[in-house]
Amino acid sequence: MEFQVGETHSGYEFLDVLKRSKNGIEFRVRNTLIGRIEALRAIPEELQNDREHAGRLLREMRLHAGLVHQNIVTLFNAVELGNQMVITTELVEGQTVAEKLQHGPFPWPEAVAITRQMLSALGYAHQQGIVHRAISPGNMILGASGTIKLANFALAKGLDSPRLTQVGVAIGNLKYTSPEQIRGKGDVDGRSDLYSLGMVLYEMLCGRPAFVMDSEFEIMAAHVGVPPALPETVHPQVPREFASVLLKALAKNPADRYQTAVEFDQALVRVAEGPKTFAAPAAAAAPSATEPAIPPMAPVAVDEPQPARNPFMFMKSSEASRITFTQFPLQTPPPPAIVAVPSAPVLSRQQIILASAAGACTGVLMAVVWLFTK
Repeated sequence: MEFQVGETHSGYEFLDVLKRSKNGIEFRVRNTLIGRIEALRAIPEELQNDREHAGRLLREMRLHAGLVHQNIVTLFNAVELGNQMVITTELVEGQTVAEKLQHGPFPWPEAVAITRQMLSALGYAHQQGIVHRAISPGNMILGASGTIKLANFALAKGLDSPRLTQVGVAIGNLKYTSPEQIRGKGDVDGRSDLYSLGMVLYEMLCGRPAFVMDSEFEIMAAHVGVPPALPETVHPQVPREFASVLLKALAKNPADRYQTAVEFDQALVRVAEGPKTFAAPAAAAAPSATEPAIPPMAPVAVDEPQPARNPFMFMKSSEASRITFTQFPLQTPPPPAIVAVPSAPVLSRQQIILASAAGACTGVLMAVVWLFTK
């Protein structure tokens, strides 16, 4: 049987449908006993009869129920309504990271903030011996208060969980799946989640996944053996200092990655708070009728201050000194206007002497005429 909006079953009033997937239907419900709005996922009866899926469902409920963290969606209850098993969880109103990525890359401070919250959630889960194994933008929900919540523990694995996945069968979203998951290794640990989160961070910064291929086989092969392109070559606005952080997180060998979520987080903090070139540029002044807007000056790294010989030009004073500029154009005031003046004719010495003599004669003649008339 399928639940219908408007019905009430065992204290849950079905308000509307949130989403449908192969794993069931998710409803917005009201817990009439306590008056709380929750999310309810109904598991279809045919999936409950599937032995492997039933095992996954039971493991998800047990693992998720033990996780209480501000960045993890809280599991409230797991009960049977009619012939269907249902799971009720905290309802987080907001977009997923996947939905927001449809509008393009994130500003790097926002991408770092989201990643750090997810690292907090993963660090806590890993301390409890739980590996998520399905880290992807679709499982990260952006709450209205700015808090990011990690959802969907359907593929989570505990230290004592049986191995249900066959060798060679990849699970989760292939765009973010770790190489060891693709190889079907049974010893997947928290470093696999860190790889997947590194893939999400790469996409948030660059606006596209690290590997864009035509087939699932090509994506799996890329995860196993192809290094991703440097992020600044994909999206020029990504500070180049992020390359080292991402390449370490996305190492093919788990031993070459960050070993813990704390280590990954510390590397992000060093990169985000270290270089002064990461400071957000000041807003440009509004244009006026007489003065156009001038873009803000990019930061300049100077090893040794040098005197300026010209108010509009910096010059080196010795070979031992070095001045490094960013790639932004230097804004200088326009040179003063120059008014063209016709040049006077050039006179020879002879012409000057004759002119002087003529002037003197004219003066004597005028003096004689004045005396005569007097």
